[in-house]
Amino acid sequence: MTYLIHVWLWFATIGAPPGAIPLAMRPDSGEARAALDSTLAVAGEALARGRPWQATRVLSKVMEDPSNRTPPVVFLAATAASEWDGWTEVRQLLSSQPWIDTLYEGRARVLLARAALEQRADSEALGHATEALRRDPSSGERLLLLGMALERTGSRDSAAVVLLRTVQRLPQITDWLKLRAATVTTDSATRAWLYSGVHDSLARARIPWAEAVAYERTGDNAEAARRYAALGEHLTSLRLRLSASSDSAPRAAIRTELFALLQGRMSSAAARQGLALADSAFTPLTAGEELIAARAAADAGLAARAAAGFGRVGNQRLGHGEDRFAYASALTRLKRNAEAAVQYRQVRAPQRLAGLAAYQGARALVRDGQVEKGRAALARVARKYPRDIEAAAPAYFLMGDLASDGRADAEARRLYRVVADRYPTSRFAPTARFRAALIAFVSGRYQQAAKEFDQLAARHPGSDEALGAVYWAGRSWAGAGDSATARARWQSVTSRDPLSYYAALSANRLGTGPWSPPAAPDSFATDPDIDRAVSRAALLGRLRMTQESRWELDRLARTADTSSERLLVLANAFRSQGMASQAIQLARRALAQGAPADARTLRLIYPVVHADALLAEATEQRLDPSFVAALIRQESNFNPSATSPAGARGLAQVMPELGERLAKELNYPLWDPVLLYQPDVSIQLGAFHLRELLSRYDQRAHILAAYNAGSPRVERWFKRNGVTDPEVFAEQISFVETRDYVRIIQRNEEIYRALYPTEITEISSPSGPENAPERIASNQDEHQM
Repeated sequence: MTYLIHVWLWFATIGAPPGAIPLAMRPDSGEARAALDSTLAVAGEALARGRPWQATRVLSKVMEDPSNRTPPVVFLAATAASEWDGWTEVRQLLSSQPWIDTLYEGRARVLLARAALEQRADSEALGHATEALRRDPSSGERLLLLGMALERTGSRDSAAVVLLRTVQRLPQITDWLKLRAATVTTDSATRAWLYSGVHDSLARARIPWAEAVAYERTGDNAEAARRYAALGEHLTSLRLRLSASSDSAPRAAIRTELFALLQGRMSSAAARQGLALADSAFTPLTAGEELIAARAAADAGLAARAAAGFGRVGNQRLGHGEDRFAYASALTRLKRNAEAAVQYRQVRAPQRLAGLAAYQGARALVRDGQVEKGRAALARVARKYPRDIEAAAPAYFLMGDLASDGRADAEARRLYRVVADRYPTSRFAPTARFRAALIAFVSGRYQQAAKEFDQLAARHPGSDEALGAVYWAGRSWAGAGDSATARARWQSVTSRDPLSYYAALSANRLGTGPWSPPAAPDSFATDPDIDRAVSRAALLGRLRMTQESRWELDRLARTADTSSERLLVLANAFRSQGMASQAIQLARRALAQGAPADARTLRLIYPVVHADALLAEATEQRLDPSFVAALIRQESNFNPSATSPAGARGLAQVMPELGERLAKELNYPLWDPVLLYQPDVSIQLGAFHLRELLSRYDQRAHILAAYNAGSPRVERWFKRNGVTDPEVFAEQISFVETRDYVRIIQRNEEIYRALYPTEITEISSPSGPENAPERIASNQDEHQM
C-alpha cells in the first residue's frame, strides 16, 4: 500500500494520470485482495521506473480473468499503454467502462482524449476533452487538450479562446500558446495583439510562420501560399495554390514550378514532400517528369521511388550514363543485384563512370551469389581499366577478399599487394597492406608481417589502419620472439589513443590492467536559464507540442556560448531529461573546446540512461550490462526514437520483423511495431537476441558481427584461415561498417566498465547451443567496396 501511494505521487509529478488504488475498489476476498495488491504494486513500480511495457505485461496476465478487470487494474493498464503510445489499447480498455467519469477525477477521460487525438478521431477527442475538463476546470493540460480538439474539428474561434485561457494555467509556455492561438484566429488585428505579447526571441522568430498557418487555417490559401513562398517554403506554397485552383492553366504553371524545384538542390525531407505532391496531383507523369522525379529520389536516398521512376522511364528512353548508374545504385540498395548488374553493364559513358560501373556490376553479381561470374567480371575490369584507380583498385581488392573466403591465402596476399603497390594513393591501399601483412602473420611468417605492419604505420600514419598496424606489429614481433620491440609497439598504442580498441588490446598484452579515467566528481554548476529551457522543452513534449519542444532543444544545442564548462552543464541538463544523444554531441563539443577528458566529461559522452531496464534485462539474460550499454550507444546513442534508413527502430535498432518474432518467443500479450520505440521493450528485445547469439557464439567479435551483419555472413567469414583467433576474425570482416562496429563496441564496453565500476556490474555469460539467430539491425550490409 505504501508503494502505491508513491506511484500516485510519481504520477502527479509527471502530469500523468495517478494510479492510486482506492481501497473501496479492491476485491473483498483477503487472498484475492492480497494477490491483486501485489500485482498492482509490481505494475506500479515498473511504471514509476519508466518501464510501462513491463507494467502492461504484468497487468495483461491479471486481466485474462474477467473478474480481475476492476477499475484500478483497467485504469493502471490504460495508463501504462499511454506511456508506450498504445493508443488503440487505451481506447479498447477504457471506452466501454462505466466509471470513467466517477473515478480518478476524470483522468480516464484525459487518456481517451489523447488517444482519440493521436488516432485522428477528432470529434471523439472533443467529447472526451470536454468531459475531462468538466471534472477539473483548473487543469492546464485538460484545457490544452480541449483547445487541440477544437482546432482539429474546425472550431477555430473557440479553440483560440481556450488556448488563451490555458496561458494562465501553463505560464511556462505562454509564448507558444499565444502563437498557437494566433494560428486559429481569423481577425488579423487580434493576431497582431497576440504577437505583441510574445517576448521570447525564438517564439518571435516563428511569428511569420504562424501568420502563414493562420491564413491557411482560415481558408485564405492564396495569401497563405504567398506568405509561405516568402518564407522559402515553396513546396507548401505550391500545394496550397494547387488546392485553390481547378483551372488547367494555373495547374500547368504549378506543375512546371514543381518539377523545376525537383531539379534543384533540396533536402531529403523536401524531396519527399515534392515527390508526394507530384505523385498525388499529376500522375501519370511524362517521361521527362518521371526522369526528374527519379533523379530527385536518387539524390535524396529514396531508393524505391528512384528505381520505380527510372523503370517507368523505360530502357530505351533512359537518360545519360549518370541516370543509368543512379538506377543501378538504387537497385543495389534494394538488393535487386541481378537487375543492378544489367544496368551497370550498360554504362559506357561518361568515361569517368565507365570503369566504376563495370566494377559495381561485377560486385553486384558477387552479391547476387553469382560468385564465379562476378570473379570473371572483376578480372575483366582489372584488365580493361588498369589506370582507373576507382575501378581497378577495388576490383583487385574484392578478388583478394574472394580468394581469402576460399582459403587461397597466397593468391589473396598477391592481390592485396597489387592494390598496395600499383595503386598506393587509392583509399584501398592501407587496408590492402594491412590484409597482406595479416596473412603473413596467420601463416606464421612473423618477422615479415612485423616489417610490413611497421611500414604501413610509417607510410600511412593518418589512415584508419595506422593504429591497428602498430598493435599488430607488436603481436608479430612477439611471435618472432622480440618481446621488447613488441612491448614498445603496444606502449605506443596506449599512449597515442588510450580510449581506442587497440589500446585495450595492448593494455591486456602488456598486463597493465584496464584503462581508468582521471577521477572527477559528477557535479555541475547550476544554470537557471538552461534548467528553465530544458524544463520548458520537456513540458512541451509531454503536452504533445512536439515541434515547439524540438525548436527549444535545437536552440539550446546551438548555444552561442561555446565555453567548455557551459557546454558540459548543458550536456548534463540534456542527460538529466533522458536526452542522451544531445548530451553526447554537446559533451564532444566541450571536449574539442578543451574540457578535460576525465570521468565527468566521459560519462556524458558515454552515458547510461534507462538504467533500470538495462540492468534488469542484462541480469535476466545473464549478460554484462557494460556490453549491453556499449551496444546501445553504438546503435542509437541512446536515442529511443532512432530509425535507420532500412527501418530498424529504437535504442537497440531492432527491425520490425525480428521484433515481432522475438515478442512471440517472449509471450508478449500483443504486438505493435510502435513498441520498438519504447526503451524498455527495445532493451529487452536487444538483450534477448544477444542471449540467442551468445548461445551460438562464444566470442564478442562473433556475436557482434552476427548482430550487425547476420549469422550467414559470420559463417562465411568463419571459413577464412586464422579466424579461431577472435582478433584475427575481427580484422578479416569484409564489411567496413561491420568491422568498425565490432571494434567500436568492444572498445565502448571497456570504457563503460571503467566509467561505471559500481553502477554497472559484470554478470557471467555462460553459453550453450540454441536456435540460429536472425539479424537484429539492418545496418548497411555493404562489402568494403
